[in-house]
Amino acid sequence: MSYVGLDIGTTSVRAIAFEVDGTILATSSRDLTTMHPGQGRVEQDPNEIATHSIEVLHDLAGALDETPRSIGIANQRETVVAWENQTLKPLAMAISWQDRRGASLCEELILAGNEDLIRRTTGLTLEPYFSATKYAHLVSELGISSRNGIQLGTVDSWLLANLTSNEQSLTDLTNASRTSLLNISSNEYDEQLGDLFGVPLDLLPIPLPSNAMFGEITHPSLQPWLGVPIHAVLGDQQASLFGQGCTAIGDTKATMGTGTFLLTNSGTKRLGPQTGLITSIAWNLSGAENTFCLEGSIFTTASLLDWLIEVIGIASNNESLQELARSVRTSEQVTILPFFLGTGSPWWSKDTPAVLAGLDSSSSKGQIARAAFESIALQIAKISEEIGHQLGSQISSLKLDGGLSNLDFLCQLIADQTNLDCHASDLAESTAFGAAMMSAVGMGDIQPESLRTSYSARKTFDPSANRISAKSREKRWNAYLNKLGLNAK
Repeated sequence: MSYVGLDIGTTSVRAIAFEVDGTILATSSRDLTTMHPGQGRVEQDPNEIATHSIEVLHDLAGALDETPRSIGIANQRETVVAWENQTLKPLAMAISWQDRRGASLCEELILAGNEDLIRRTTGLTLEPYFSATKYAHLVSELGISSRNGIQLGTVDSWLLANLTSNEQSLTDLTNASRTSLLNISSNEYDEQLGDLFGVPLDLLPIPLPSNAMFGEITHPSLQPWLGVPIHAVLGDQQASLFGQGCTAIGDTKATMGTGTFLLTNSGTKRLGPQTGLITSIAWNLSGAENTFCLEGSIFTTASLLDWLIEVIGIASNNESLQELARSVRTSEQVTILPFFLGTGSPWWSKDTPAVLAGLDSSSSKGQIARAAFESIALQIAKISEEIGHQLGSQISSLKLDGGLSNLDFLCQLIADQTNLDCHASDLAESTAFGAAMMSAVGMGDIQPESLRTSYSARKTFDPSANRISAKSREKRWNAYLNKLGLNAK
């Protein structure tokens, strides 16, 4: 019996069929195009996202001997789409989670004293990263005043509209909790926040529990799977948290992809308004309370390595970049602060630039490569320390997944810098797996706790007993943070 996870990421769409033990039965993927039409603007084509999603599901339909039991969707969060309900015609390009055009609106709301209200209500900081400012831009740009056959939604809602015959637009509570418009205590959109951002709430999809029934496949291109239920939707990072079996308080994972996102299961009792970290809904199961998570968001990870490969040209791929980093004992004074999209957690500075510093005539490609990997480990260490502080106890270990979790050099650096046992997942595709298994929960076939007991690691990285190098890196990193006015401890 198989369950399908449809994972719509930033750079690709993947459909993977799993058995409940994590065995992969079939897989298909397509690359997605990202456009940068102007300073701080990042867009994707909604039609490409929908078409590629249907294509990879069609591939799986041809590869599997049996119809899957159910499908779960995991999607890049915060990216927004506007479309006509009847025709499914997009009204504009999708505005990516990486887009920064909402920064000026955030500044206006901060100056007007609304930051605390938004944090108390939504668990989020006031940042263009989240969906509300992107929705506000579309409403203003397109002149939308009320529904009038127009729908706004995140990528999950857009896909549900394309895959099903639902009369209503739907989303799940994990995605809704990333909009800056949802009260995460009541699980309802907040009228005051809708007014502040200028977003008519009747344009937004209805939020349901993560394991709800979101409709049946009706798209004609998926004839063999007509009627298969879509029984789960989650934001991709929450899907990864679930797929990694982080079902107990304090269980923590870091997914290393385009960015890196550390999430910790913080239980059913919401912690007070946080600084540095954000609080979101990890998942909501039908008839149960929210499970919350603390999150630290790093915006530039694999995209930093891509920049070194494609722009600077010091290596041909991530593996050769890793070998360069391994070829030197130390990065010397070379330091990278990869803030191409602002700092993310825990500083949330929108305007801080990226920095490549400490170079002299003897600096080598290996030292630059090593500094890049160190910058990832240092940010993860900073966030894991903050998570422990806000939970009231240090996290015991860290589960690593995503494409970069296959790089042993990076995993060991993270273990050394965090002083935590780091478990590289045996299943790098834990996002798709989490969505598939949430659909199995929705079907009543498994219990969430089973994922924790069945978790296995590809390899465990123990921290070095010698902490001198890690402390030295941290000291140099903090010195540069201070120069940028980020008030490092």
